[in-house]
Amino acid sequence: MLNLLYYDMKATVKRSWCYIIIIALLAVLVRFLCSTAFLSFFTDINFIYGYVIRVVAGGFLAAFGVLITLIVIVYQAQWFDENILSSEGQLTNMLPVSSWQIILSKVLTSLIWSVILVLMAIGVVCIVMVGTEYFEAFAKSVVEIGADNNVDISVAGLMTSVGFYVVTGITSFVSLCFVSQMIGQIFGVLRNVIILISFIGILALSLFMEYKAAMLLGVIVPAGIDAGDIVSFCIQASAKLTVINIFSTVVYWLISSFILKKFLSVV
Repeated sequence: MLNLLYYDMKATVKRSWCYIIIIALLAVLVRFLCSTAFLSFFTDINFIYGYVIRVVAGGFLAAFGVLITLIVIVYQAQWFDENILSSEGQLTNMLPVSSWQIILSKVLTSLIWSVILVLMAIGVVCIVMVGTEYFEAFAKSVVEIGADNNVDISVAGLMTSVGFYVVTGITSFVSLCFVSQMIGQIFGVLRNVIILISFIGILALSLFMEYKAAMLLGVIVPAGIDAGDIVSFCIQASAKLTVINIFSTVVYWLISSFILKKFLSVV
């Protein structure tokens, strides 16, 4: 099992490591562009150009971060197809491991990459924002809201809660891609069309079920909520949504394992 995980991580790292380095360098560049040292290059007449460059650079950094996330997800889906569903998959299925272990290795690889992506996002935010007046104002506001409502709230706690939700959300989404690929592989014709249809159908069903589960768990924002209760509500909602994401991931893993064992395994 550990050998499978190592092999999966090694294969996906080869394709994605360079993007992490690029966005780190971009974050350092954006931090410089947002500094007073950069604005000092502009005179009082054309200082507006400095602020425009700030906004454009920040927007480009955010867009590139989203693009990297999508690229990593696509690479994982491609590796899943190559390692399990292509001709190479025949060798993978002949390994002395069970179907559920093969799929679990891919899911755990997705989980690790989700953690990396979230840490990347946190690192970019820290590089760009920490030490600036905007970050200090945000941190002060969060602490004041907690103090006004007798709740111990910290920026670190809020980021951790939301971070866990995002990690499990990305992992659940990638696992959904795996299920769709497995369903498409069952059919001999129109494979890509079936993958797309199954992806949309399962995603719609999953969103509906998760919405119902969120309502049962009280995740929906109540009407007339006080501004001071929003942060506490977000932390509690993130924890509950994280549980829903974990449950969805487990379901996707079990379905993929069943399809691999019953329909696609050569053993």
